[in-house]
Amino acid sequence: MPIEINEKRIFNRIEHLVSLHAPSGYETEVDIAVEDIMNSMGVEHSQDSAGNIIAKIPGKSSKRPIAIISHKDEISLIVKRIEDTGHLRVVPVGGLHPWAIGETPVELLTENGIVRGVLSIGSKHVSVESPAGDLKNGAGLNWDRMWIDCKFTPSELTHRGVGPGTRVVIARHRKNIWEVNKYLCGYNLDCRAGLAIIFEVAQQLLLNVPAHDTYIIASEREEIGGHGASFALANLPVETAIAVDIAPVASEYGTQNNSQPILIEKDGRGVYHATTNRHLRSLATKEGFELQTAVVTSYGSDSSIAQATGHVARSALVGYPGDNTHGYEICCKEAIVNSARLITSFAQNK
Repeated sequence: MPIEINEKRIFNRIEHLVSLHAPSGYETEVDIAVEDIMNSMGVEHSQDSAGNIIAKIPGKSSKRPIAIISHKDEISLIVKRIEDTGHLRVVPVGGLHPWAIGETPVELLTENGIVRGVLSIGSKHVSVESPAGDLKNGAGLNWDRMWIDCKFTPSELTHRGVGPGTRVVIARHRKNIWEVNKYLCGYNLDCRAGLAIIFEVAQQLLLNVPAHDTYIIASEREEIGGHGASFALANLPVETAIAVDIAPVASEYGTQNNSQPILIEKDGRGVYHATTNRHLRSLATKEGFELQTAVVTSYGSDSSIAQATGHVARSALVGYPGDNTHGYEICCKEAIVNSARLITSFAQNK
């Protein structure tokens, strides 16, 4: 019989998690939520010195442990400088592009609390003498052409704790889930949907013991190079690591936004483990659905990065398809559920 997944629980968790702020290395809001979820499941967990939150679910065998990983952080911005006008110049942390979010409300995370601002390009009723003038004539939009306006003077910003190094994220009210037909839409489905998937897998494994010891890892700082997972896997006795993440829908990859999860064969960091991928395809068929396969560029995951750095022997990536990755993402609800079913089956049958 197909594995039964609690769909309502997954989607409720996604809706809660996407609203939280977690720029890379500044992930406390999601840390609290992850620990609350793990506490509610009654699973023992701890946070390592790299910020990863790790739970261990004992299996029938302690040989050949596996890890199931999804990351807590989101792409974001960081303040580079305060200009005399009070405008803030920013640079991206991770793969955030200005044309993917445009002018938008943002929140600056300071020790004194949140400071509101607007990511801006300037008035459009202008000529080339003004910043937006060249853009009107077709010039490319890059971060040098944008700024954040908080309507404070430099001294007022400093007093409020804003300065170089301040993290900036999309405003919370813009992160709410928007449903279109049978699809979830929003910012940060990469990788809050992934977190919801691995928590559902954990729930299933607590009911039905996995074949091998299984580590559930909510990883830190994936978006800037897989730092957290590489540290965790270097210090855990894990043989196979499966990352769960959004996977790009694009004609160049032949991928579609449907109910079939995407199995990545190669990304920008290397090839995934062929035998593990074959096993995953077989398990999907037994569960009653097929997988898409893809070779992708401009992409890396916690598992492929850890494998490339020698911290894990075998890697795989199960991706839920997404349009507009690293932007306003659109993901098929059924693919999210099927991803949870597939990974649960893998842990129970490895």
